[in-house]
Amino acid sequence: MRNSLPKLCIIVLLAALSLVVSCGAPSISAAPVAPKTVRVWEVLQSSNWGKSTVRACAEGIRIEAHTGAVLVAKPPTWEVVIYRKGQKKAARTPYATFIKKYPHNQRAESFRFPKRAVKIAGASAVQYIMPLNRKLDATDGFGHSFQAKLETPFVSNMYVANAADSYVFPPQVKEIWRTYFEFAFIEKIPLEYYLELGDGSKRYSFQTLAQKYTNVPVTDFEHPKGLDYSAEFMQMVYGQKMEDVADLLMSP
Repeated sequence: MRNSLPKLCIIVLLAALSLVVSCGAPSISAAPVAPKTVRVWEVLQSSNWGKSTVRACAEGIRIEAHTGAVLVAKPPTWEVVIYRKGQKKAARTPYATFIKKYPHNQRAESFRFPKRAVKIAGASAVQYIMPLNRKLDATDGFGHSFQAKLETPFVSNMYVANAADSYVFPPQVKEIWRTYFEFAFIEKIPLEYYLELGDGSKRYSFQTLAQKYTNVPVTDFEHPKGLDYSAEFMQMVYGQKMEDVADLLMSP
């Protein structure tokens, strides 16, 4: 009998444990998995299209216009998708086709004008200075900033700046970035473009306002599911309202 007592205790203990399990132990729900984040260079820029926030890293590029258009691209294909928040219509373009949208392409190394190292919004940059020293013609390629106002000012210099090579990104990121903002230097990140007038004032066509490093969800480089890829690139950039206004102005 003495030998059976420990065995009896074990049986009672197992029965008690089975009762707890059958009654249901308190369930422990799994903690939600936080989305993977990546470190990006976030740059606020202003162009003739308005302000845009660019986020770039090895995992992709996202250009978010403050008017609602969003461009995203990521490896391995780097297909460029542009959509507008709250809309199903979107445009997509193969990478090789997208980077041909802007026809002016030049290696910065072949740009034979004075250059200097500068800081733009705190970012290291290389600035090129092209002397003009002449009055712009209304149809001059450099005078597009003034055509709407019918101005033909005297311009001393043109300034163009790109990010220093210390900012390392895949070449596809640089090419998509500069093509979107119509910047000529191949595989360079655009930071600034302006004309210096004869009176010393500056007229900006493109400007970098702020920049920082931050962490964002890697899903920032994804595009919404279920998009209807039937739109044109510029339709997504400007939006339907702007297109309607343009059609109205162009109508006889």
